[in-house]
Amino acid sequence: MGVGSMAGLYFGVSGFQVNQTALQTTSHNLSNLDTDGYVRQQVIMKDTLYDTLSTMNVSATQLGHGTSMDTIRQVRDIFADKQYRLETGRGAFYGAMEEVGKEVETYFGADVDDEKLKNTMTSFWETLNELQKTPDSIVNRETVIQSAQEMIEQSKLIYNQIIEYQRNLNEQIQQQVDRINEIAEEIHNINRKITGVESGGIENANDLRDSRNLLLDELATYGEINYREDVNGCVTVNLEGIPLVVDDRTFKVGTSKINEGSDLLEVVWADHANMPVFNFAYLPSAETSTDVGSLKGLIYARGSYVGDYTLMNMETSQAYLNKTDEYDNPVYVSWEDFFKGEGYMGDTVIPTEDDLKEAYAKFYEKEVEPYLITNVEAQLDYLMHNIVTTVNDILCPNKELDAAIMVTDEEGNSYTLPKGTIVLDLEKAPVGLGDDGLPGEELFVRTSQPRYNKYTDDEGNTVYVYNTEDSTDKYKQYTIGQIEVNDVLIKNPSKLPLSDAEEHSNRQDVINDLLDAWSSEGEYEGMGDDHSKSNMKVLTPNTLTGFNFQGYYNAMIGDLSNTINCYYNVNQNQITVGNQLDDRRQTVAGVNSDEELTNMIMFQQAFNACSRYINVVADMLDTLINRTGRG
Repeated sequence: MGVGSMAGLYFGVSGFQVNQTALQTTSHNLSNLDTDGYVRQQVIMKDTLYDTLSTMNVSATQLGHGTSMDTIRQVRDIFADKQYRLETGRGAFYGAMEEVGKEVETYFGADVDDEKLKNTMTSFWETLNELQKTPDSIVNRETVIQSAQEMIEQSKLIYNQIIEYQRNLNEQIQQQVDRINEIAEEIHNINRKITGVESGGIENANDLRDSRNLLLDELATYGEINYREDVNGCVTVNLEGIPLVVDDRTFKVGTSKINEGSDLLEVVWADHANMPVFNFAYLPSAETSTDVGSLKGLIYARGSYVGDYTLMNMETSQAYLNKTDEYDNPVYVSWEDFFKGEGYMGDTVIPTEDDLKEAYAKFYEKEVEPYLITNVEAQLDYLMHNIVTTVNDILCPNKELDAAIMVTDEEGNSYTLPKGTIVLDLEKAPVGLGDDGLPGEELFVRTSQPRYNKYTDDEGNTVYVYNTEDSTDKYKQYTIGQIEVNDVLIKNPSKLPLSDAEEHSNRQDVINDLLDAWSSEGEYEGMGDDHSKSNMKVLTPNTLTGFNFQGYYNAMIGDLSNTINCYYNVNQNQITVGNQLDDRRQTVAGVNSDEELTNMIMFQQAFNACSRYINVVADMLDTLINRTGRG
């Protein structure tokens, strides 16, 4: 079929149509120059079929049939997309941690001069110094008691604010979970639309893909995602390695209480029997991609339970009981059992005390310290617990019974106190002012548990039996939630035990011990050379430096600030990396007006050329038909 025949018109028309489509695509690019998430589109042209007219040894004579459109593709860098989403997800993780840390930091005070708890601690120390000068001064005693009240009230305020904020993070977690479900549903609906548009094999649903890619960008900030597009245009999305969106459905993410008695929520797969979404078996790390997503960051920053002083050492901690089975029953019955079951102690058959302490330090480093709020709560409560118990133990020193004794309670019931029972050491205990001054009045009391139960021995003497702290019962602990200043001393400061029972003189050594205990780092010699008292120790079980009370507070705030600063630096670095990757994406996918205008001129010229070609062929046919009669 010769070029001069009617077929020649179709060659021109094919180029005419393809360039018209290219012009429309270029116009579409320019009109979406400022559209968020828009990816420039490009018309891919191809040759149509060839007719082979003759074949020689080295070549063939072929006649083409014009041009056609292969596809209208999106111009984007898929690798850069995946890297961008990973890095922005990592930035969102540390951004969430930083935000939580900053909020917690504000509860302690906006700046150094506004650190109310630190100021009340300083005030308490200063009033003790004044009391040392005149121990029998009622005014100075009142001042000490008042400053103690202020310190306890301020610690309660901060501790309760942190706990309340910890609970309120449930709302942010729930909002992000709801948004993940919304995004999953939207992606699923777009998948269906893309399949419908492209089922005929004619159109490409590129604008729908733009919308879907924006959703994937957002979803990547909540958690680690993996995705792939199949031949039908549907995208399958995995969240934290588990399918979230598949061809025919979405899987819902939900929340549930961590355990029956908890106010905190965990994120679970609602469609998979409430299986946890996140795996906290590994510490946050870029190598294992366990530091991706603001949702995981919020949970890490919040923690799984409210921290208290018992977490700071193995002797008081019961944290192994937090490991429960599907019926909320404890999996382990002891630390040794826990350490062996969780791999903290290797193959040690009979662990020594040092082995257990080392294993607990590893446990704290992995399961307490990374959780910002829980760690701060534990440190703050540990600080106040040490202050309270140190002061009380000096004012009301205890000892163990050398032998069993018979006693009678107030109702006349008889009991045997076994050897080793902890009682008030009446020989060393100071008493209140005056002839009727009594021992055993502690400055700080537990609201639900008196310090002593009083009994009478066979000789008619009062025996003060100490109610020991119970690590499994918060109501029997000197924890911030249970501490108050003794109301008896508030009403009558003269009962503050600072006097000698026999000589009715001031016990200067008691006040000296209080000041010594406040200033010492780790250990101090209190109440005589034979009683070494444990004071403030280390910031966490993993550190070796001991602190006094004021030093511990400074170290705690300094550690919090350093942690926040670390999160800030990582977040800023991730923002920089994300911006660089986004620039790289935009270099490929973004619309450049100059480039598009150049393409428009090129396609216009090609369009005009096709038009002129059609005119030439039409004139040729007109000449052949009307002048020679040979079409």
